[in-house]
Amino acid sequence: MTIVFPVKPVTVGPIVGHTTARTVRLWGRGAPPPLPASQRCFGVAQILEAGSTTPAQGRYFKLLPEDDYTGSVDFAGLEPGRSYAYRLGYFFSESDQHQLLPPTAVELQGASASAFRTQREQGGPELSFVFGSCRHPVPGIEELVNVGLPDRGDRVFRTILDQIEAGVPTDLLLMTGDQIYSDLASASQTFSQYCANYRRSFTMPNLRRLLARVPTYMTLDDHEIADNWSMDRLIDPELTEEKRAANKKLFLSAIEAYRCYQVVHGPALERKGEQGATNLIDRYWYTFQAGPARFFVMDVRTERYRKAQPPQIISERQQRALQEWLLADREGLKFIVSAVPFFPDLKLAGWALGERNDKWAGFQHQRQALLDFMRDEGVRRTVFLSGDVHLSLWSELKSLSRPGFRVHSLISSAFSAPAIVAPEFLFETKGLLDGQTDYTLTRHGGYTPVSNFTRLTWKAPALHMEIFDRKGKRLHEVSLNLDE
Repeated sequence: MTIVFPVKPVTVGPIVGHTTARTVRLWGRGAPPPLPASQRCFGVAQILEAGSTTPAQGRYFKLLPEDDYTGSVDFAGLEPGRSYAYRLGYFFSESDQHQLLPPTAVELQGASASAFRTQREQGGPELSFVFGSCRHPVPGIEELVNVGLPDRGDRVFRTILDQIEAGVPTDLLLMTGDQIYSDLASASQTFSQYCANYRRSFTMPNLRRLLARVPTYMTLDDHEIADNWSMDRLIDPELTEEKRAANKKLFLSAIEAYRCYQVVHGPALERKGEQGATNLIDRYWYTFQAGPARFFVMDVRTERYRKAQPPQIISERQQRALQEWLLADREGLKFIVSAVPFFPDLKLAGWALGERNDKWAGFQHQRQALLDFMRDEGVRRTVFLSGDVHLSLWSELKSLSRPGFRVHSLISSAFSAPAIVAPEFLFETKGLLDGQTDYTLTRHGGYTPVSNFTRLTWKAPALHMEIFDRKGKRLHEVSLNLDE
């Protein structure tokens, strides 16, 4: 006998997070409990076979006030490449979790509901996914031309959904930074303000539907904290003690909100021991695999020190992990995700030099070390994915000493573009990479200065790149042979 269990739909989410061929991580937010204060907020989730109304699995999980009532829950034992329905809701109770009814023995009346598909078996030949970044809150050229557009920053996600509903395979969504703009529109300084910014951003209707359906992977860029953020702001002796203390308070607020709303539904969270009891996060970079491709998602913000000698964009620990990851499969398809472009560089100087050096151009020592390592170790089929610069573009880099070595950089930005973006001629797309002697930029294309997203489809040995505008018009496509 199934007991009807009234619950509330999650206030933010649901989000389908890290998904493998046999597991899924689901995320959602509840709400502060009403009086009496002895009540606590719990999440509850169920997995159902497609077309079934009987839960195959169920889990309770805590939604704590220190996490802004957010949380995630894991399910295992799923089948590769299969569709599953799910329900996710929250409720208030004075009981302990072990005193609640078995979560598969109740009908979750009122819960949020959606469906997802598990990944195909690792190593399969097929992959198609969408990536992009930067949901800028300031009106863009589309709004200036068409005054009064009601769906600022959300229309592009409706187009991605349209493609999925038309049968276009979409294994995952990759969001490469600036999911919120903490310092624009509604400036954030405290943990509560950062969380409110996430709640506004993640409850836009089209994005919400997309995140509830497609396995989504995120990383942070500067606007999750503050514009052009570097960890120097916590230790810079040129700043007053009061300013360093204020910067530390801001950073801790921002990073805790980032953990709650982005990290805990991704692979950086490692659960140890009792299900749902321990959340271990000791770094923000992570790896995962989808079909034939392996992904290394970098953290280029919380380990960067611009004033170090030489400047550091990632820690030695992250750099070693990346090198080991590259050596684990020299010949396979690999995506390195960096929120800021690896190349090409911007032609900026004087007062604008800080903007140029906010990218990898400002960390040439580590960039050269990584390129030299890849070249000398014979690492092939490597593509950098990034955002940040509010336009889309692809570029190719070759070695002069070893002509067979090449790397591609694909930039996809912005989901919602501002009105003013860098013109194409401001990018160094030909000649030697700045600060290098052996690496030259050979080809580029796809310059797109309006709101857009990029779809990548792999069919060995070619990576097919398509750039679509917010309404679904294909603006550019190219097939990049990674073996030439």
